[in-house]
Amino acid sequence: MSVRVVRVAGLAVVLAAGLAAAACGPAPAGSKTAAKLIPEVVASADSASSVHIAGSGLSGSQSVVMNMSFSGSSMSGTVGVNGQLLDVLSVHGKTYVKIDLGFLQVAKAPPSACAKYCGKYVEFPAATASQITGSLSLHKILTQAFNNKDTKAAEQSGDVFTPATLNGQHVLQIKQGGYTFDVAAHGKPYPLYLTGPHNENLAFSDWNTVVPPAAPRPRQVISIPNLG
Repeated sequence: MSVRVVRVAGLAVVLAAGLAAAACGPAPAGSKTAAKLIPEVVASADSASSVHIAGSGLSGSQSVVMNMSFSGSSMSGTVGVNGQLLDVLSVHGKTYVKIDLGFLQVAKAPPSACAKYCGKYVEFPAATASQITGSLSLHKILTQAFNNKDTKAAEQSGDVFTPATLNGQHVLQIKQGGYTFDVAAHGKPYPLYLTGPHNENLAFSDWNTVVPPAAPRPRQVISIPNLG
């Protein structure tokens, strides 16, 4: 499940069509070309210390969601596929999943185990954890978003981000093929919001202000064999 969840988080699902190449006329005042702004967006986000990302979309026929905070190499939050959600926590190089009824079902443990174990955490072995943390990261999400042929074509096409307002905030916005991408208009051009024609949406917030997560206490952590 974890690898599919990562595909969800990939912003390329949203941006591939959203930044499709199309020649535009002269840029309105205050706008910036995609060729100039996209590299700045990538550099700003990739150098950020933390961010919260929440949204949903489709990966093939699967409905995927994420609601995650990233702080340095640590992360915490919820990821899911087709309504099956997992609470993931990664801190100090260790990765945990919080136990609930959904996790017990995935682990093929009896529902009765919830009375004793729900609310505790399972620590994943490094090899298994890498399937989650190796791809579910801000850097990986950005790579999936911007390292694709459509985005590269958009950078070379003359497409422009124009001034707009999002929830009362001044942004720079680009629209293509039913997709909309908003970035901060002032300061560093951090990504703020992505939407698509098939209910794709992804919101970025709390740039550089996310509080790092704490590791669970040792007595809160159990091993999978003990769930049976």
